[in-house]
Amino acid sequence: MTNYVAALVDELYQLGVREVVISPGSRSTPLSLLFCEHDFKIFMNIDERSAGFFALGIAKEYERPVVLICTSGSAVANYLPAIVEAKYSRVPLIVLTADRPHELRHVGAPQAIDQNEIFNKYTKYYEELSLPEEKENMYRYVRVVMQKAYASAMSKGYGVAHINVPIREPLIPDLSKLDFTIEREKNKFEYVNGEVHSLFNDSILKDKNGIIICGGDAYSNYHEEMLELGQRLKAPILADPISNLRNYSIDIIIDNYDGFLKNDNIKKELEPEFIIHFGQVPISKRLQQFLSMHKDVLYIQVDETFEYRNPSLSTTKYIVSSPRLFAKYISIQNSNTEYLSKWLKYQKQMRKQLSSVKDEMDLFEGKLIQKIQNMLPAKSRLVVSNSMAIRDMDYFFESKNQDIKVLCNRGANGIDGTVSTALGISTSNKPTVLLTGDLSFYHDLNGLLVGKTHNLNLVIILLNNDGGGIFRYLPQSKEKKFEYLFLTPHGIDFEGTKTLYDLTYYEVSDYNSFEHAFNQALDLEGIKLIEVKIDSELSKVLHDKYTTL
Repeated sequence: MTNYVAALVDELYQLGVREVVISPGSRSTPLSLLFCEHDFKIFMNIDERSAGFFALGIAKEYERPVVLICTSGSAVANYLPAIVEAKYSRVPLIVLTADRPHELRHVGAPQAIDQNEIFNKYTKYYEELSLPEEKENMYRYVRVVMQKAYASAMSKGYGVAHINVPIREPLIPDLSKLDFTIEREKNKFEYVNGEVHSLFNDSILKDKNGIIICGGDAYSNYHEEMLELGQRLKAPILADPISNLRNYSIDIIIDNYDGFLKNDNIKKELEPEFIIHFGQVPISKRLQQFLSMHKDVLYIQVDETFEYRNPSLSTTKYIVSSPRLFAKYISIQNSNTEYLSKWLKYQKQMRKQLSSVKDEMDLFEGKLIQKIQNMLPAKSRLVVSNSMAIRDMDYFFESKNQDIKVLCNRGANGIDGTVSTALGISTSNKPTVLLTGDLSFYHDLNGLLVGKTHNLNLVIILLNNDGGGIFRYLPQSKEKKFEYLFLTPHGIDFEGTKTLYDLTYYEVSDYNSFEHAFNQALDLEGIKLIEVKIDSELSKVLHDKYTTL
């Protein structure tokens, strides 16, 4: 517990917090003692209500967050008046409330109330910490939570971040083991909110090897600026399929990184010196592993608002800015292309491997995606369901000059609501195609009704592998209850939707019949369902064949 709390305390100091107001109590002992062991200015106020307003006064004067610490129970509730005032006065506070561990809640233990989101809408940010553990990844985790709390409190307009801290006994930290530097990042976290040109020094990117990650962004308006930035920095642009940067055929766009980053030696060889990240968390699991392998490099996240989107917990600079303006501001011109050439070499090798799928005779999702991409008319909307469909898109949807907008519900990554989302998109009257797996389709079958009642036009390509084929790629595939618990074959006859929703139905058995059905469906009015039955076992074999260098 000692160094877990020490990492929390130290990170707040690294972020620029200097004042802490403590109210006495038992459960908050580790927090109180370790803040006192650090270099903070400590104020002791025995009344939590007064403490809250006292901290508010300090924060008003210095325009930086002040930390409040109290024990569990009704002590927490006494902060409410000051937190209400902080919200409406826009004053930054970070409230750390000690709490009983989960096993002592709702069982009559003393000083145990429901503290989760107790301040409700009066806070800008809330999170409950995991129980303290002395593990390396937990030190980084608790530091990142403090970064989120600080940035939330300091984002315009200022406000309150509340972090609930459950703690088990014993409550006395072991000061002989105290290490405030544990997992302290080499590149200190910096939150930049304001004029980029005056707050960010782009010389830190000069003559450095780096990558640009473009995750999903349904409203991105910065493609040209991003391409120019990559060319100036000589940095590969790792373009997620829903970034829609794959609408360009420019060599710095890397579109098949998930394939070659399976190789750990390649991951190590391509170690960057900086990472610039725009948009959502990328779909690629291998890219996430790559980022986790290189946690200590300069990681810059750029977004219009503060929302920490980096599961590797390695962001070192968070810049609140329009991605377009940020890209325009970076004027550095790098000349060395050696690092970029390494990425391009593996991209070329992987593309050759993926393109060989054109000769595949068995029905396979990868070849179907390549055909769909080539057959879609300009201005098309291609909506893709989660699970295997979007992952196959990540592999096989190639960067080329085209005008196709790819969309996917990657906010929560669920498989529900996909049909309804696609139908909503189709109201634009642009050619709209939904690429979906069978379980995603089944979960939103009732969504077809709005398409029928409103005479909407949608082509649905149903990749039916009769259940959760994605689990063949996961460790669960080796479990004895695999088919029953995970593969879940359902045997649904989707042709019945033809009668139920008055749609046009096709079942295809080869690539020629698929092309014929797809071309015809694009020209017809209404909802058209093209079902492609996939052998999930064979699909796994073919996937391994074509996506491995």
